[in-house]
Amino acid sequence: MTGSELIKTWDLEASNSGELITGGCNTIQLGNIYGTPLHIVNEARLKKTAEDFLETMKSGYPGKVSVHYAFKCNPVAGIIKVIKDAGINAEVMSEYELRLALKLGYSGNEIIVNGPYKTNALITACLENNIRFINVDSIFELEKINNLCSDLNKSVEVLLRINPDFVPSGMNNGSAAGSRTGSPFGLDLKGGEVNCALAMIKEMNRVRFRGFHLHIGSGIQNTDDYRKVLSGLRNILNDAESTGFKVDILDVGGGLGVPGSREMTTLELLKYQALDHLSDRKFSNKRISFCNFARSVISGVLELFRNKEIPELIFEPGRCITGPNQLLILKIHQVKERKGLKKWLVADAGIGTLTMPTYYEFHEIVLCNDIRRKISEKVTITGPGCFSADVVYRNKSMPEIAPGEIIAILDSGAYFTSWESSFGFPRPAIVSALNGRHRILRARESFDHMMSLDMF
Repeated sequence: MTGSELIKTWDLEASNSGELITGGCNTIQLGNIYGTPLHIVNEARLKKTAEDFLETMKSGYPGKVSVHYAFKCNPVAGIIKVIKDAGINAEVMSEYELRLALKLGYSGNEIIVNGPYKTNALITACLENNIRFINVDSIFELEKINNLCSDLNKSVEVLLRINPDFVPSGMNNGSAAGSRTGSPFGLDLKGGEVNCALAMIKEMNRVRFRGFHLHIGSGIQNTDDYRKVLSGLRNILNDAESTGFKVDILDVGGGLGVPGSREMTTLELLKYQALDHLSDRKFSNKRISFCNFARSVISGVLELFRNKEIPELIFEPGRCITGPNQLLILKIHQVKERKGLKKWLVADAGIGTLTMPTYYEFHEIVLCNDIRRKISEKVTITGPGCFSADVVYRNKSMPEIAPGEIIAILDSGAYFTSWESSFGFPRPAIVSALNGRHRILRARESFDHMMSLDMF
């Protein structure tokens, strides 16, 4: 892809000399000020994306809509605050994320709790803070919640998470969260666990059923998959009603992909990891849009609840809000070449520290010093770790790059910060760029901080 194509496809800006600009700030200058690696958030675009998502979902559905941002996608407080200011609520999956949500000013009624690992401490915190819903992941968990409600003399409203045995198109097996054989998440719809949970709740005094939750994957490319999975839930709605329950809430989760990056399919992942074959085909998917997503979900819900009272509809977006609005810049430390073999670019971050999603996702990488420089060779970009698997990408088509130049991984706002690790190096700073001004969202980790939890 040429520099002009990159600028158009990813809505990038460049200085007269071709240096990458985001949020009105020069990425080379930000790297010099804050050091590299460095996460840069385009704050104006982040806020607009959150506002657009909320408005699109609310305007398209004739009933009530609630939107809860999935903290696990990018748990940086300054980023979440921008999303909160746009009017979006919270979805959390751990005691830390719950504490963070409360510290950021979310009320209990604005928080949904998810995940397969709800400890007694987390459930207790949910009850004490009057969390709106707990999404129940298993029979075991339902019993635990009921027992704690009795012990603490508390009541709670729940949604039952369904495993619908549905795999979205174009996904790799590790990302299909609604697969019955590949994912442990949720109550087994085909195995009868959902009906069992309904019968159990019928006998409980302190656990109140409000509806169902499902989440079919991460980075979904075909929005019509949401309509397809909803079409298979009519029987469980009828089962709930026959048990004496009314389905007031339907939480369709999140997982919507972004146009500019995507996960590898199972075949692509196998070819890449086994044969170093990294596809060069364009992966920008313009069919992904909030409008198409809303149309698919809403049409599926209205068809599912035909001749019934429609439920409140809950969305839990993550990637589609933060993903396109952040980039990660890395500095090339040295270039190593073995004649007749390959060329390595040794960068100051790799899978061992910051770029785990590049193990299984396609992300475009641009040269910040000159995004118009012509692509001319294939290189392997490695990180600073002292192990051969510390790779950003193998056989990536890039322009010729010299030591000291800076590259940017685009669409890095989803899961890059969630999964980063020190591995002997400090975690990088995170900065916001807004209208030519920049500010720290998270300071660069110090060596003293890295050692502070150890007992000498």
